[in-house]
Amino acid sequence: VSLRDTTGATAAHDITSPKSIPEYDTSAMDGYAIHSHTTANASPVTPVLFRVQGSLAAGDDPRSISWPTPNTVDEMELNSCVEIMTGAIFPDRASTGKPYDACVRVEDAKIVDTPLHGGGRTIAVSHPVTPGVNKRLAGNDIREGDVMVRKGQVIRPAHILALAAVGIQSIPVVPKLRVAIVSTGRELINGKGATKDANGPYLTVAIREMGADADFVGIIGDDPTALQDHVQNLVDSGLYDLILTSGAVSKGRFDHVRAVLDKTKAEIIFHGLAIRPGHPVLFALLPEKKGRRIPLFGLPGNPGAAAACFRLLTVPYLRAVQGQPMEQPIRAVLQSECARKTTHPPPGTDWFRHGTLSASSTGQLTVHPTPEQSPAKLGPFLSANCWI
Repeated sequence: VSLRDTTGATAAHDITSPKSIPEYDTSAMDGYAIHSHTTANASPVTPVLFRVQGSLAAGDDPRSISWPTPNTVDEMELNSCVEIMTGAIFPDRASTGKPYDACVRVEDAKIVDTPLHGGGRTIAVSHPVTPGVNKRLAGNDIREGDVMVRKGQVIRPAHILALAAVGIQSIPVVPKLRVAIVSTGRELINGKGATKDANGPYLTVAIREMGADADFVGIIGDDPTALQDHVQNLVDSGLYDLILTSGAVSKGRFDHVRAVLDKTKAEIIFHGLAIRPGHPVLFALLPEKKGRRIPLFGLPGNPGAAAACFRLLTVPYLRAVQGQPMEQPIRAVLQSECARKTTHPPPGTDWFRHGTLSASSTGQLTVHPTPEQSPAKLGPFLSANCWI
């Protein structure tokens, strides 16, 4: 896939650099390439003079420099230098074939009126120069063979920056999952007392953020036949690898998702977990179609519960299917006053709370559960940045 189309995709295997950056020794500053040892005794009183043998800009071939012929190589060439611009390749000194080892900045060299033997520009350096100063060595950024992106890693714009710099134009990625999202509930359909659908837009954006393709395919009222037909049409289309529904998974009169799945002879993997919020959540495998069994997550209709189940159940599923590594939890200190205010869940139940993770000036991570934890309230999500 072209680099321009890979942001959010998952690398199918390790991607290594085909070249080093810099590929050659280059200058980190505008200045003059010299041999540093010739400046060992340089001072304002006894500056060392250098003849400027030529000039190199970024992209120039250092072989373009015109060096003295062998029969004129003398003390003049010992103190030769090359004007060099930022990013230009360090030249080799003609008589030895060895590269210059330092760059004197323009502001640290002075052009003098009295040229050395042979004419041309002459500069004076009035202080000792440290070997290697202002010289970037080949491969000191990225070396040939370095792993730039690991298998299973999500491609981000920062990766594109480095991959393009080493000349990589396309990379193999895991095919994007295609996810269909269905919201259910008569209360979401326009009319008196209608409720705005929050789950559909949220899940669509959250799935795309995971690197998958997401289509919101509509709202179905409390009609089991319409829901069954809609799900079957999604399966028959062959366009989707996963279906997400929100709402109608509990045990109320209008909670039809389980009944519809039973009628279609879907395999129910689980329906109901010992978690809060989101305990009615459901996961099933739909009947085989053209050699595929499409999975279906039935998330609760309550937006807070749907968000919790998506983050804690659907996200790990998406990561696993896309070949991404398992996430590792971040350990932080829970403030004692917050802990005392926490109501204990029923025995055997995992209770998840949204909160705010922050770091102190010393780097200590602390987490603060948001004060209001009702799954029906969405205002706290505006400031929360983690689940506890």
